[in-house]
Amino acid sequence: MTFEPTNIASRYFQRRVLLLSLIPLALLFVLTVTLAGIYHAREEALVREWSQKGSEDLSAGYPPKAFEDFRNALSYDPNNDLVQLLLAEALLADGRFPEARSYLVNLWDRSPGSGKVNYDLAHVSMRMGDWEQAVRYFQTAIYGSWDEDPAQQRNKVRLELFELLLTRGQTSEAQAELASLAADIPPEDATLHEQTGRLFLRAGQPSKALAEFDAALRFDPQQSRWLEEAGNAAFGAGDYAKAEAYLGRAARETPADDDHELLRTVREVLDDDPLRPGLGNEERAQRSWNAFQQGLARLQACTGSNTASPSSEQPPSDLTLLVQDAKDLKERVNLRSLRKDPDLRNEAMQLVFHIEETTSKSCGTPTRVDEALILIGKQHAGNNP
Repeated sequence: MTFEPTNIASRYFQRRVLLLSLIPLALLFVLTVTLAGIYHAREEALVREWSQKGSEDLSAGYPPKAFEDFRNALSYDPNNDLVQLLLAEALLADGRFPEARSYLVNLWDRSPGSGKVNYDLAHVSMRMGDWEQAVRYFQTAIYGSWDEDPAQQRNKVRLELFELLLTRGQTSEAQAELASLAADIPPEDATLHEQTGRLFLRAGQPSKALAEFDAALRFDPQQSRWLEEAGNAAFGAGDYAKAEAYLGRAARETPADDDHELLRTVREVLDDDPLRPGLGNEERAQRSWNAFQQGLARLQACTGSNTASPSSEQPPSDLTLLVQDAKDLKERVNLRSLRKDPDLRNEAMQLVFHIEETTSKSCGTPTRVDEALILIGKQHAGNNP
């Protein structure tokens, strides 16, 4: 079979034409892709620029401007979750709570485990008065996902949840959140230990507060304010020896500070306490005798009578009974009998504690010694001196 020269030339020409026609198409494709890339890059740049401006306006305290900035950013990228979140936060800062909630709920539908979205929803719920929903969102935020420094973010959320629960009177729940926070604190984070200690004091848990202050002071033992806080926590926990140690160190750190009344009270407790560890029988008897004498003096000053006989002015019945008990016991109690009879020491001290507790409610502010005896009675309730 033979090929005609004219056919071969024609096909060669057609192929040349085809190849030449593809070149402008390829150039057009490259140009289109390049232009599209430039366009998208410009869009992304505009999104970043408007978002940055919105963040700056929000930080400067201009949420309406920030809202407009973020809305402009969304016009270039309507499905950008981060910008939508920032826009919702601008609405929240501007007090437009229903609108903020609408954006956040849409984001939550797409990312229900987002710590940040749940955190913002908790704030919206608080501002709208939905406290139970706020608590649920806070709790979800604690265990949600965070893009940056999740441990620090969770601690921050727990602190806010603690404040909310305590404000709402949900003390047990607040204490539970605080315990979870304390369990996750790195040992070396002295500042957070100290902060948590103060919160435990607010929650009415001085023993746990003391443990946090102990941890903080291991890393910064010269902080006079922390020493004072630790001393207050130890005092509230009834650990007067540790309270004296911390408050004494605080006083040495700030010797010009005249406000050391609590330290003086603590030392009074330690000096007067018949049950303080390490005391011999003679010292226990002497302290019990001193306390008994103080109790009688306090009762007499309160009733305006000699404790040997009830007042004719008919004091309250509880004081009348105390006067009679004091009269009966006074005939048997002396320093010698207190040395020999531990049961009598116990009986005398129980009367003293009763006198001090009762008179503190009806006879004005107790002296430092009387206050110390009240504290000793609470510390050793049921023990024998």
